[in-house]
Amino acid sequence: MSRRRTPAEPAGDGFYPQAELPQPFGPSVPICWAAHTPDNQRLYLEDLDTWVTWLVGHYSLDRRSVPQCWAQHWELVEELAALHLAWEGAFATTAHADAPLAWHERFEAARRRLADWAARSGCRPGEHRG
Repeated sequence: MSRRRTPAEPAGDGFYPQAELPQPFGPSVPICWAAHTPDNQRLYLEDLDTWVTWLVGHYSLDRRSVPQCWAQHWELVEELAALHLAWEGAFATTAHADAPLAWHERFEAARRRLADWAARSGCRPGEHRG
């Protein structure tokens, strides 16, 4: 009979992801990008980039959904920022038990929109078209 792994035991087998993000806590606040200075927008983009990098790797998204130059396309920034906000709400310690499932349902719809926006951009890996 095999013993279940407790949370305190390290995974070590490559199945469990490494801890890369903080546990969301409490209600999140939406970002109105147009209400911030370019310097503040850059700071918000740096924080969003950490999450987007995790998202792309964790869900094995290809560059047809989230091109490398996503931060240079405001439609992608807005979509990813909204998705991040929903993720924070769904995985916050104060979230309802079914919130992660609802997030994954929203994620499915967002992936279609991201792919559409990315296709419209005309960007290819290593080639940004602004």
